[in-house]
Amino acid sequence: MMNRIGISYLSTVPLFLEPLHGDLALAIATGFCWQHEETIFLVSNYHVLTGMHPETGQPLSEHGTTPDRLRVHLHDGDRLGRWLAHDFALFDPQGRPLWQEHPLHGPKVDIAAIPLSLPGGLHAYPVTSCQFDDIPIEVGQDVFIIGFPKGVTGAGRFPIWKRGNIASEPGIPLDGLPRLLVDTATKEGMSGSPVVVQFTGVHAKEPGQLAGDDWIGSGRAFLGIYSGRIASSSQLEAQLGFVWRAEAILETVQSGRRPA
Repeated sequence: MMNRIGISYLSTVPLFLEPLHGDLALAIATGFCWQHEETIFLVSNYHVLTGMHPETGQPLSEHGTTPDRLRVHLHDGDRLGRWLAHDFALFDPQGRPLWQEHPLHGPKVDIAAIPLSLPGGLHAYPVTSCQFDDIPIEVGQDVFIIGFPKGVTGAGRFPIWKRGNIASEPGIPLDGLPRLLVDTATKEGMSGSPVVVQFTGVHAKEPGQLAGDDWIGSGRAFLGIYSGRIASSSQLEAQLGFVWRAEAILETVQSGRRPA
């Protein structure tokens, strides 16, 4: 007997991104869509959409330039598993940025969101349409970072699920910012990936006792957005990456500010 195999909704969420300056591809990255009221936002990292280091403000590209448009590989609305690229401007005709930054911390929070008007025939699957579970988020839990490491894709050009675990107390802001650390061997191209917590087993508030709201099985919760590793002179050191909490994304989408 053959097992029935389906496609996870979460595998449809991440989008392959290429920041461009003219015809020059500056990098590869990941993003995903977030629906707020009637608007679809593309969410990725500040450093992806701007091409600048969020702390130093210096260009990240070896070419010393920054992107003026973003190529997004979207789903063909008629056929799941077929992708079509579309370029979106990052600046309006007056040269003003179209993306939003975090309303309180600005570029210090490595998140940026830009409203999208999807062309006919192209489709995106917002992470906000996924059914998540109300499970506690605790240090040591398994997480999956879903994106495109080194531009690698799975079958059907769907993203890769990279496994890790929460490495710092998620309820305590790291350096006073809404982020935490995850222990995982990630690679370039995964910046902007959605991160989910996955739990399988028995969840009981009191060890050895099952109460009415305890459960046995599996559950998922949306943790946030991945934004890169702690800088290191050796790829063998630390292997710790930053995840910005989901509430920081919501704040950026709801009340983010466009740069002057």
